[in-house]
Amino acid sequence: MDNNVIRVLLIEDNLADTALIREMLKESRNTIFKLHNVRYLDKGLEYLKENEADVLLLDLNLPDSNGLDTFHKANQKVPNVPIVILSAFDDEDSAVKAVKGDAQDYLIKGKIDNSLLARSIFYAVERKSIEVELIKHRDHLEEMVLERTFELKAANEKLQKEIFEREKAEEEIRASLEEKDILLEEIHHRVENNLKTVSNLIGLEHDSTDKEPIEIYHEIQSKVKAIALIHERLSRSEDFAIIDFFKYTKDLVNYLFKLYGVNFNLIKVNIKTNGVLLDIDTAIPCGLILNELISNSLKYAFKNGGRGEINISLYLDYNNFVLKVADNGIGLPENFDITYTDTSGLQLVNTLVRQLDGLIDLERSNGTTFKITFRDFKP
Repeated sequence: MDNNVIRVLLIEDNLADTALIREMLKESRNTIFKLHNVRYLDKGLEYLKENEADVLLLDLNLPDSNGLDTFHKANQKVPNVPIVILSAFDDEDSAVKAVKGDAQDYLIKGKIDNSLLARSIFYAVERKSIEVELIKHRDHLEEMVLERTFELKAANEKLQKEIFEREKAEEEIRASLEEKDILLEEIHHRVENNLKTVSNLIGLEHDSTDKEPIEIYHEIQSKVKAIALIHERLSRSEDFAIIDFFKYTKDLVNYLFKLYGVNFNLIKVNIKTNGVLLDIDTAIPCGLILNELISNSLKYAFKNGGRGEINISLYLDYNNFVLKVADNGIGLPENFDITYTDTSGLQLVNTLVRQLDGLIDLERSNGTTFKITFRDFKP
């Protein structure tokens, strides 16, 4: 709105009153009033659909509407246009109701002059403008409150989720710590048992008076390494109680070849375990058995660095494990009895087979084959 020009819509059916109001507005010095007049309420509301007006001067008694109902109809259709009521009746009650109903002013025809009319119009426009700004501000505040409420709700949901995830993580940590405590206790128990085993093995070798010290040292070293490789494999496993026996056997063979200075090109080793996994309590005696049998083959089966082949297999036969170590070397004497052998290594093998609650068989065709049958050991 131009502050020096105010667009006025007058809805008045009395021509004399219309002419009087027009003259009053012309006499204003500070503001130019552009007046448009219609005689019917409907016509005035139609005019406002297509044209803008800064203020509406409204007679309550029109050919198509009477009383305060006239104001309510107009205010409902154009709520943003300030309305100044013109009435021929000095009705205080109607004036109060009209002002309470959002009318900006209530003027009595015959009691107004050009100054009062201009001032009333000007104040009506100013008050309505302030009222519209306040409504916009209120709506903006409500929008901000809704946005903030949404943000707080989202933040609360995020916080609740973080609390849940933290509690879950703490529970997992507690469970992990409990597992580690159990695992450490189990590792301590196993290390203690394995140290006893190593001590017994050293004692067994010490009793072998017919061996050279370096030979005794190598054999003790290989036995300790056989146990150490089990724990090395465990440290690389996701499950600290299960051994991949193929990888373990491969590591043990490589170690023994280096220990005894055997050329890999002369002795071929075939390993077949069919993906069998062993419990640590089963893997340790099996590893020690393998250590003794492979060591014997490397030391005695092939004369003078001759060529040969060692086949190692582990498989399931119904509910039993079958471990085979075979070589195509010179074989054992005909009178050899594995049950009553006087060699410390094979005595150890017999002891370990009994520990597994298993059976050992000896086959002599095309070399030597040791076949050990046992169930998965459960302490």
